[in-house]
Amino acid sequence: MDYEDAVVTFTTDSKQLASSMAAEVAGTEFSCCAHIEGPIRRVHRWHGRKHSSEQWRVEIEVASDGAAALVDHITAHHGDEVHDLVVTDNVRHLVGGATESP
Repeated sequence: MDYEDAVVTFTTDSKQLASSMAAEVAGTEFSCCAHIEGPIRRVHRWHGRKHSSEQWRVEIEVASDGAAALVDHITAHHGDEVHDLVVTDNVRHLVGGATESP
């Protein structure tokens, strides 16, 4: 079953950047809303050493045809400040038992 929505997710180590980017994209032509989670703990290996840091996750709901434009916007304006940029296609939104699109 195909759905027409996507979610673009990224993490950042800046709470301020997470908030400002959510406000920046919410309601634009390529998205309807953004969710911020955090702080979350990121544990990873870099250059053979284990690292741990506090980060915030931002999930942006977008129509599938706007996902590429949103990713382009994020990478062009904030590419060095975001981590783990992921696009999840075919997302179904349920509100009160009914399917809703952004």
